[in-house]
Amino acid sequence: MTVKDKIIGTLRATGRENIEQVIDYMENNGFFTKSCHRHHHYRGGLADHAWQTYQIALQNNPNGIDEQSIAICALLHDFCNCGGMTDQVGHGRRSAGMLKELGLHLSHDEFLAVRFHMSLHTHISHPLYNDARHCALRTLILTSDTRSAQKRTGAEFPAIDH
Repeated sequence: MTVKDKIIGTLRATGRENIEQVIDYMENNGFFTKSCHRHHHYRGGLADHAWQTYQIALQNNPNGIDEQSIAICALLHDFCNCGGMTDQVGHGRRSAGMLKELGLHLSHDEFLAVRFHMSLHTHISHPLYNDARHCALRTLILTSDTRSAQKRTGAEFPAIDH
């Protein structure tokens, strides 16, 4: 089974309304063939990174966070990259917005996890800063995303702190 098949199967298994629109967008806009900008820089790297992020998050979930939420956030945190965006600071906002435009409802915590998956250091004055800072799902996605990138580059990474 390919990474593409695993991602599509996992997203479908969430049973989310409008998930087919999201999958169609992914297939028609290069999600499964694009590379990541700084890590996983090879054809299909974006999908590999999303799948690795998901696997790392599942393995490091002592708080019992809902696995459907983990799937949605880990697999779609870099969603905007399939539309041509690079992994710039602020791309989480674009990913969350694109998912909303496609009709995928995100819970408050899922929105925070996608929106702020890079970090919070540039968002101290953001009205959702305190919510994001205390969101276990956001912390799990951010740390899993970082570990996936570091795993690919060979960099050292800290243990996940819950």
